[in-house]
Amino acid sequence: MKKHVVISGYYGFNNAGDEAILTAIINTLRKLAAKHDKAIEFTVLSADPAQTRARYQVNAVERMHLWQIIKTLKKCDLFLSGGGGLLQDATGRSLSVVYYLGLVLLAKILGKPAVLYAHGIGPIDKWLNKLFVRLICNLADYISVRDEASLLALKNLGVKRPPLELTADPAFLLQPKESAEAPSLPAKEKIIALAVKAAADESYLQEIARAADCLAKEFAAALFLVPMYLQEDLAATKKLAGMLRAKAYLLDKFLLPQELLSLFTHFDLVISVRLHALIFAACAGVPMVGIGYDPKVEIFLEQLGLDTAGGLNDVRSDVLIRQARTRLQDANLQKTLKLKRHELQQKALCTLEKIFFTLFESGDK
Repeated sequence: MKKHVVISGYYGFNNAGDEAILTAIINTLRKLAAKHDKAIEFTVLSADPAQTRARYQVNAVERMHLWQIIKTLKKCDLFLSGGGGLLQDATGRSLSVVYYLGLVLLAKILGKPAVLYAHGIGPIDKWLNKLFVRLICNLADYISVRDEASLLALKNLGVKRPPLELTADPAFLLQPKESAEAPSLPAKEKIIALAVKAAADESYLQEIARAADCLAKEFAAALFLVPMYLQEDLAATKKLAGMLRAKAYLLDKFLLPQELLSLFTHFDLVISVRLHALIFAACAGVPMVGIGYDPKVEIFLEQLGLDTAGGLNDVRSDVLIRQARTRLQDANLQKTLKLKRHELQQKALCTLEKIFFTLFESGDK
């Protein structure tokens, strides 16, 4: 018997991190369905439905088209919200919480099971958003979050009724895949990748440039610039490229998440502001240095037993250089990353297996 799952998240924007999450959810649930001789149909709420349909071979509807969403939800067997940092009021004009939880509420009004999968919670500072979280999350059938801090945040906001579970970012379930679209890699002994983002004050780019030039010279390394969210990060990435004295290579096209992960397997070090560049590095077993523009970066690095090199406003080149040297020369770090990668993969898989078996439970009775 075929089941229909509707997936909501920050999809259709060509953000590599969010597309990695969506890819992992769809691919993993499809593998589970094939293994157990079941069938799942997916509909994704997307900013670019045509692209999402073509990319993932799924149904897709415009994420802001209320009537289409209602018609889709009426036909579904499960509404899946996530994953990623959707429930926060630092971006999206503070409306992200209202939008994403509004969809959960709509699904419940229509009598559909609703799960929140692999969410990163916070920061949530506005009282109305806090109220929304407490009222609507308590209506959900099941909630999983990607870190301990998110689990604590939900509990502190008064979420008590649905089962709460700690999982891991679905991107850990991705498998690398070579692509003809990937750029040629420089023929250097080492490659250091840099991933930055736009900011109101981009003076931090100068600190990264100083550190990258020093490291490139010291380790005879090539520099490779990777904008994780092409639309938003490319301008800042090009600005950084203009500051560098060392030879730098730039990725200027969108790669599918598996293809991007394959690229990361060739790096020797990743210096990143973006969370999912750090997650991709961990997936590839590559040492990393993270800059904490958002609490989620510090939280993720803590899971690996690592500190940040500072935040956007206080990061210094000497700290970046010191951390990079230490992590490049730490023989035990790669072993630690391999163990943590396996642990986080199993957490992410276990949660999706639970969702899968719950989905088919009622139809098999």
